[in-house]
Amino acid sequence: MSQSSSATIKNVRSPDGTAIYAEAVGNPRNPPVVFIHEVTFSSTVFDELMHDRRLVDHLYLVRYDLRCHGRSGMASGENGHQSTCYADDFCAVVRAFGLQRPIVVAWGIGAATVADVCAVANPNPIAALVFVAPLPFLRAEMPRLATERMLGVAQVLCSTQDAVVAARAKTEFIHGVFAGSACRIPDAVKASWLGQSIAQPPEVTRRVLSRQQDSSRLLEAGRRGLPLMVLVGSQDALVDGAAAIGELRRHYRNAEMHVVEGGSHALFVDRKDEFVKLLLVFVGKLAVMTLMG
Repeated sequence: MSQSSSATIKNVRSPDGTAIYAEAVGNPRNPPVVFIHEVTFSSTVFDELMHDRRLVDHLYLVRYDLRCHGRSGMASGENGHQSTCYADDFCAVVRAFGLQRPIVVAWGIGAATVADVCAVANPNPIAALVFVAPLPFLRAEMPRLATERMLGVAQVLCSTQDAVVAARAKTEFIHGVFAGSACRIPDAVKASWLGQSIAQPPEVTRRVLSRQQDSSRLLEAGRRGLPLMVLVGSQDALVDGAAAIGELRRHYRNAEMHVVEGGSHALFVDRKDEFVKLLLVFVGKLAVMTLMG
């Protein structure tokens, strides 16, 4: 990062001892926004956003690597993948940076971590949600929002410990992430993300995707008025955008939904300008709502 937007880096210790890599950029006095990445990747997928002056000048941007991803520590056994652990990681990052009720931007299955936080943390530490191509439901509930292509990849990754088989499935996952207009994203970016994905051992990926979870309090939070913005790409090959909008609209009474024309699963990359604009407008609306009481 440039000197003017240098990151504050912290290795946060979660209550179970797992080290969580986190970093922040911007002015801490600005509205805090925490970014949660898609599974098998790391928070480096948000590099371009963390450099974007429009965001850095107006928001306090925080990102972290989920446990067993990127630069964060590996959790041992099934116990290391309980909802409590994922919620504790999030809350530890929030405390480490002194955040007061941050807005959360969660991408893909990263949205499932929000369900963990809602299920465990009391009171809910989240001020508002931005779901990008969301798959907040795991296991048997995933088919409600996922495409057949995504379900095929998930089925393989949930059932194999073979590194070659898993690598093939993760390659198909990358192709799905960058389908449509996103195929024009530089090959170096795709290779970097694929490398992150394959670096995660197959057994860990299986545990991440097949862990038990209760999403009922995530939906309850919506019925209680938690603000939500959903962004889906019209060319997303992994998430059924219409299904995601329909399902979340049923539960979130304070929500807005946007279909980003030409956007892929990684719409914050191939449609970055539109993503940035929508995020800043959403945060501005929340500020006005807060002032109005």
